[in-house]
Amino acid sequence: MENPSPLALECFGISKRFKTIQALDDVSLTVPAGSIFGFLGPNGAGKSTLIRVIAGLIKADSGEFNILGKSSKTGHLVRKDMSALVDRADFYKNLSAYQNMKILGRLTGHDQDEHINRLLDLLGLYERRKDKVKTFSQGMKQRLGLAQSLLPNPRLLVLDEPTTGLDPQGMHEIRDFILRIAAEENVTIFLSSHLLHEVELICSDIALIFNGKLAAQGSMRTIFREIDAVTVELEVDDSASALAFLEKSELVSQIKQLSNAISVEIHYNNIPELLRVMSAQGINIFSASQRNRLENYFLSLMEGK
Repeated sequence: MENPSPLALECFGISKRFKTIQALDDVSLTVPAGSIFGFLGPNGAGKSTLIRVIAGLIKADSGEFNILGKSSKTGHLVRKDMSALVDRADFYKNLSAYQNMKILGRLTGHDQDEHINRLLDLLGLYERRKDKVKTFSQGMKQRLGLAQSLLPNPRLLVLDEPTTGLDPQGMHEIRDFILRIAAEENVTIFLSSHLLHEVELICSDIALIFNGKLAAQGSMRTIFREIDAVTVELEVDDSASALAFLEKSELVSQIKQLSNAISVEIHYNNIPELLRVMSAQGINIFSASQRNRLENYFLSLMEGK
């Protein structure tokens, strides 16, 4: 049955205080169904606290939330179609990946062999399913954690810093598998992270939180339109002609010649116009790459706070 609501998660005025620390302060946000939603903020901003409230691990002082149209006032039933992976995944190390999945699947009645094997295959672990978990790398354990979180066929998957502690290869693998899960499992993913580059690579929508207060939220496209300037690197066939043109252009500023490209600062909305006029001037552009968009926006909000 399709979700009648276009929103997978709605939070209304959630607050939580730990003694002298206001971890969450009247947080309200909306997560579109079908999105990969990045919940972004520095360490200690309140990301994990909100996730623990949603997951039922702690209780908010005030506020409520809906998951796929179900109210938190209904108790544990609100999480019927939600699964969460909080902190690092942990397993019985002397049992195989398949045995761990079988045990965990029995808890929710999703221990069918075909279902388990399909999820292990989805996460690239099918060939290692009979190996003991103690032989797995941390990245493989995290992938097994993702497989485990998919056992109950959730429609909302909540992930708290899923790449923490992984090496660059492990981080890359987890990002790729998150994209694959979103595409193949018809699941909305709510992902907390403090890694700007990670969020920019895979998320369609974001919210930013600082000191327990929500600072901004929206689609990535909408967010970037609010940035005064982004950095764009242009790879062209004739650097001299491109530089001469760019130095006269009112669309750009901060022009820098790099080893293999030209870097400019430009308002996000002006990028299509710049590419059009450069092409009209006969300047061949092989690539135009935006750099540090989310970092620029993040820092501008930090300075504003």
